[in-house]
Amino acid sequence: ADECQIYTDVDGVYTTQPRVVDSARRLEKITYEEMLEMASLGSKVLQIRAVEFDGKYQVPLRVLSSFVEG
Repeated sequence: ADECQIYTDVDGVYTTQPRVVDSARRLEKITYEEMLEMASLGSKVLQIRAVEFDGKYQVPLRVLSSFVEG
């Protein structure tokens, strides 16, 4: 695949839960290793296996909102 798109209730990967912490920042880019660490520590955006497969096959991964266009 040229790209993997994950649609969820937020418009990307944040430094923390944006509904809980007002100062949460959306990350423009994150490495597979960083995302894998976040997922293993309980981040609910992506499952660990999804990140592992994307990293293994170097497929660009985008997290998009199901509710907001863009």
